[in-house]
Parts: sequence; structure tokens; C-alpha cells
Amino acid sequence: MRSVGALIVVSVLTASLAAQQPGLPPALIAMADTERAFAKRATVVGWKQAFLEYFADDAIGFDGEKTVPAREQLRQVPEPPKDLQLLWEPRFGDVATSGDLGWLTGPSTNINPARNGGAPRHGNYASIWRRQRDRSFKVVLDVGVNLPAPAPFAPGFTRAPAGDRYTGSDSVAAATETLRTADARLTSAALLSQRDAYAGHLADGARLHRTGMLPLSGEASILRWLQPQPDYTAGESRFAEVASSRDMGFTYGTYAIAASGPIPAEKGFYTRVWVRGRDGAWKLALDVLQPQ
Repeated sequence: MRSVGALIVVSVLTASLAAQQPGLPPALIAMADTERAFAKRATVVGWKQAFLEYFADDAIGFDGEKTVPAREQLRQVPEPPKDLQLLWEPRFGDVATSGDLGWLTGPSTNINPARNGGAPRHGNYASIWRRQRDRSFKVVLDVGVNLPAPAPFAPGFTRAPAGDRYTGSDSVAAATETLRTADARLTSAALLSQRDAYAGHLADGARLHRTGMLPLSGEASILRWLQPQPDYTAGESRFAEVASSRDMGFTYGTYAIAASGPIPAEKGFYTRVWVRGRDGAWKLALDVLQPQ
């Protein structure tokens, strides 16, 4: 998560998205404004306390080869230095038609005056939000990657391309099963070719987040980068959840990649956000690898 695996910092904007970009779904405005309030709260009480307040009771974190309750994981983190700056800002994301599930991402920077003369460390976070019974939004999964330079984003906030969303009549259980199948198939296909596994399964404006490199967006750039990447040596789809409108969902699981030339071996967890088109097919909107 951003607080444990990749501490992040970014400027906090206080203006509501409703004023910045008219026409956004009310649920997306509420979710992004909650993220902004979350970031602002961290400047008052410290990031650890703010994370405990804004993470859902059932939020999960990644630890080694297992998932753990995120709030318990947070409680075990030592208190951060008081002069550590930890801020962030949502710049891109989307919400399901039902307004109960969504995701946000944005640039990040971590500044510790006691480290490297206070030189900033850059990153890119991604958070998945679920509406709670009291109608508030809380984080259910949070991941971040470290970058060599600031993550580029268009000014303000941009909604991910929505396209023609699914409006079918299957049940949430049935939709969850189709998402679980799509996720497992992609992971299995990556054992043979990462590039071929993702080809044809990327949504418009899809994002790929990997540690140590600037984020990629769009099918052409993602597939071009994946072409020379080594295949997975192992992978397991572990979880799938869909919105009540069955047009958005997220998955997570494990992966392992063997060393290949200058590319080191790596293993950890993946997190994927999926959107479902009118034809019922699931496509990737966001794909993040979180090395452990």
C-alpha cells in the first residue's frame, strides 16, 4: 500500500471536482473529494492516523505471499517522523454506474528532510474505493509504485473513458464469476506471453503501473513495452469483486517473473481494475504490480 510499500507525497487541492469539471457523475465527485479530504487530514493528524480513518474495516494489504487486514498492518507500522511530508492528489479515475465502487490514481512524492538532503521521491498511487452503508466512501485496497521522476498527468482531474457500459440483467454473483474467469485467463496467458495476454483485453485509456518506470497509458504503448518482457513463471487469481451495476470490478492475485538478461526476478501481488462493455466483455482499465 502507499503507506507501507511506497510512501507518497503530492499537493492537495481543496476545490471540489464539481467546480472543476462539470458533468462528472456525482459519485465520482464524492469519491475524489473524499480522497482530497483524506490527503488534507493526513497533514493534520499524520498519514498513519489518516489512513486508519479512511480505510474500510475490511480493507486488505499485501504482506509477503499473503493478504492481511490493512488496518492491522497499518497499526504495526512505526510512527513516521513528524517532519515527513506525505501528500497526494487524485488526477484520474472512474466510478461504476451504480456509484458504489470506483478507483482513483495520481502522482505522488515523498519528502523526508533527513534523507538525501530532503530530495523528493516520486511515485504513483492507485486506490480502490467502496461506498459504505452510511453512504461514505472508504478505501478497500491501496497500492503504489516508486518512479524515477514525477508521474505525468493532465491538469486537473480526468475521468477514464467510460464508453458504452454493460446494462445486462445477470446477477452480481454471475458477473463476479465472469470477472474471476477473465482475470484467471489473463494470468494464465501471461505464463506464455505477457504481450499476448494483454492484447485485446485493454480498455480505452488503460493504465499500466510498474515500479521504476513512468506509467504507461493506452494499448499501443502498453503492448509495445510488454513485448520484450519475460513471461510469468507463476500466477494465481485470488479475488474478484464487482459493482452492483456489474459494469466495473477489481481483482488481485499473485505473480512471479524470472530474471531475463538485465530484467531481475520479481514476485508479488497484482491489482487490476476492470470495466465491462455493453457486449459483456471485461477489459482492463488499470493494472499494477506490487513487488513483495
